Amino acid sequence: MNAGPPTDDVRARILGAVDALRDEMVTSLRSLVRIPSVNPKYPGVEYRDHVGKEGEGSALLAELYQRAGASVDVFAVEPGRENAVGRLGGGNGRSLIFNGHVDVVPGGDPAEWRVAPPFSGEVVGSRMYGRGTTDQKSGLIGQAYAVIALRRAGVQLAGDLLLQCAVGEETVDYTCGTGAIIERGYTADAAVVSEPSAPPTPVSLAVVSPGLLWFSVTVEGIKVHCSMRGETIHPHRAGAELGVNAIDKVFTIYQALRGLEQEWVQTQRHDLFYDGHFSLLPGVIRGAPGDLAVPFALSDSATIEYTVMYHPQRDGEDVRAEIEGVIDRAADSDPWLRKHRPVCEWKLQWDPYSIEPDADINQALAAAYRRAAVGTGFAPEPTLTGFYGGCDATVLKKLGIPSVVLGPGDLRVAHGNDEYVDLDEMWLAARTYALLAADWCGIA
Repeated sequence: MNAGPPTDDVRARILGAVDALRDEMVTSLRSLVRIPSVNPKYPGVEYRDHVGKEGEGSALLAELYQRAGASVDVFAVEPGRENAVGRLGGGNGRSLIFNGHVDVVPGGDPAEWRVAPPFSGEVVGSRMYGRGTTDQKSGLIGQAYAVIALRRAGVQLAGDLLLQCAVGEETVDYTCGTGAIIERGYTADAAVVSEPSAPPTPVSLAVVSPGLLWFSVTVEGIKVHCSMRGETIHPHRAGAELGVNAIDKVFTIYQALRGLEQEWVQTQRHDLFYDGHFSLLPGVIRGAPGDLAVPFALSDSATIEYTVMYHPQRDGEDVRAEIEGVIDRAADSDPWLRKHRPVCEWKLQWDPYSIEPDADINQALAAAYRRAAVGTGFAPEPTLTGFYGGCDATVLKKLGIPSVVLGPGDLRVAHGNDEYVDLDEMWLAARTYALLAADWCGIA
């Protein structure tokens, strides 16, 4: 079997096949969005209420993979959390992975969704609304229909193409999802992850991500009746011997970390991220007098949970040490915290991924985008950018597979109310994926 690149006529046939499937893509995306495949391990949700829905989403993708002519493997590390993998091609050329995740974050309060309910898949103008439309079910559907279009166009790939629908990404549960898929033997020479790659522009080419840390910092206080507030803060009264409000003390730590964040604005810069992207988000704060969430006593404990986005060229352990040093110095400056040290709990470290901009897969993907974008109204050149969050490209990189992110959708609407995807972006992404598969894997 001899492999070769597609001719211009074959490329035109492929694009025509994608275009003819456009309405079907929208229908399949709506069906997938209507499956509330919330990650059952997402903080704050009840596992039993959600387990099994990821598997339902994977089953839908498995049917599409079969329609594309792929051999399909559906398997789970945890029951009800099935991954779906499709394989096609002749094994006689470069191999490629199309990867995406089917799990989503919770939909939140439906009353706060103003345009359409969170799992409706309702189309308004050129947008489809619903949880997972951007993050990142439209990418999965675009990848699947790209391969269906290849079959409709009569194209047989020389090298192997692996379609991967993974669970667990939203909680970094790669041992159940992408990591388990690769360990099962579904590896390749390169991978494209279909996460939403905007901003700054639609369907950008994202070659690097920040590192991510999640930690909490907790301080203790002494609970006493609220009427003693003045006694505890006046320098000539009882002070800390009577009571200490932990909420006051945790804000000493907050101010110190806010100062570090402001320092990063000046010192942590990267050409593919806007200035200030690397940050420390105090996303959750809790403090109360024991179990009573009422302000009738000084709080004896307070906790702030942080998400840290750090520069991709930094080592995560070094960043942790820097943060702990700032917390220690802040504690040293406060008489109470000097003796009652803040406690840090490190909950997650997610390394950045990166790939050289001139890597073969990037050059091939950029070329596919240019051909796919002709006549569409989208920019003729893909924007080279950083991926603003974390994703399974990190897992693939750690397992030795060069990986890049390109997909429909915009991270600015992911995880929020009224999440949506522009359906034209899904169409452009599918055109790009189809041409890339033919160019990269070769035609049998």
